[in-house]
Amino acid sequence: MYQETMEELHNKYNSCTLCKDSLHSIKVFGEGPINPRVCVVGEGPGNDEVEKRRPFIGEAGQLLDKILLGIGLKRENVYYTNSVLCRTSSKNRTPTKQECLNCRNRLFEELSIVKPKFTLLVGSPALRTVMGDQYKISESHGKWFTMLSQPCYFFYSCYHPAWILHSINDGEKKAKKITIWRDIKQFHYDMETMTESIPLILGDK
Repeated sequence: MYQETMEELHNKYNSCTLCKDSLHSIKVFGEGPINPRVCVVGEGPGNDEVEKRRPFIGEAGQLLDKILLGIGLKRENVYYTNSVLCRTSSKNRTPTKQECLNCRNRLFEELSIVKPKFTLLVGSPALRTVMGDQYKISESHGKWFTMLSQPCYFFYSCYHPAWILHSINDGEKKAKKITIWRDIKQFHYDMETMTESIPLILGDK
């Protein structure tokens, strides 16, 4: 059922051309297990992702894999997807507000199929796509958001690993690594706490 439903999603959006300035020739859909503990939502595909048609396999994606492995999350146990399906340009510009809005329904439809317990919003486009354009990553990283009307109820925001890669010196890179690692450790701690406490306090039903 999962494969059939996901195939329908792919067929529905494969020919989408709503974002006039994006590169539409190849769509990079999400990959990973159904009903995962964690889903990661990023920005959009880059050159490496378009070439192999897989999300988060470039330098930033490999760095994120290492970060998540640090809290015991292996790539094969995480579902990866992006705010937008198309590469925005040959220079990988940040998706616009309208491009995020254009792909928002697809993202929520995808989450309704995948059914993750927790969703990690990595970077500003992911945060804005899910929560709205008024949210800023500089103010929202390290925080939880609850959306009772969506397929995943618990969302957590952090900076994108590309933020580290774009550092201008070693000091800046170290500070960014500390920020992201602190947020990811808090994400892990909170997940463990919620997983253990909610059934005990409220019951399984």
